[in-house]
Amino acid sequence: MEFSKWGTIFADDKLAASIIDRIVHHGRLIEFTGQSHRISQALMFGKPQNQ
Repeated sequence: MEFSKWGTIFADDKLAASIIDRIVHHGRLIEFTGQSHRISQALMFGKPQNQ
């Protein structure tokens, strides 16, 4: 999930910005693209557990 939507999760944009700032301060961001294996195999999307 992109950082711009974290305010909806924490119900406060300032709190989300503060958390993001502390997480990425000394870190590196890696962006993954493409389809997620976990989502493609998720039970909540109607996929059988053992294929």
